Amino acid sequence: MVLQSDAVPAGDITKWEWYASLTQYPGDFYKFRFKCCHTSKTALTDTYADNYGGKTPVQVFYRETCHIAATAYQWFGFQFDTPFAYNGADNLLFEVWWEGDNDGWAYTYWARSTGRYVCSYIKGTTPLYGYPDKGEVHDFLHNMRITISPNAVAPTSLGRVKSMYR
Repeated sequence: MVLQSDAVPAGDITKWEWYASLTQYPGDFYKFRFKCCHTSKTALTDTYADNYGGKTPVQVFYRETCHIAATAYQWFGFQFDTPFAYNGADNLLFEVWWEGDNDGWAYTYWARSTGRYVCSYIKGTTPLYGYPDKGEVHDFLHNMRITISPNAVAPTSLGRVKSMYR
């Protein structure tokens, strides 16, 4: 979950990255997908549908098989297939889902932090915590960066826009 108070501006999110920590193990992840969702919630629960706050997540990235070989202490991430139009007003949920892997993983949490939450759901092909409906909330702090193409003019504007640059 990314809070609106984290000063993420409105715009099209086109890429999501994490800062890898510790030793990384390359691997293949199957039916690997990212979803984004606006939400009014300020903290996660262990029930995914509750976290959406009545909104619907949007799939922005999908690979039948996704090979991840993150390098420790470097950024790694994914260019979205479809940009997500973040409104800049709501909090933002970012979900990573996969259905099985060959035991690869990229360890991305850096520290524990009260108030920042991750809701984990499954490891490998053995469902944990009530997958696919429930997860377990953790207080891991992920170092993430988001690539956004900000909206220079509100999409509701009419007429011509003149710009001056120095």
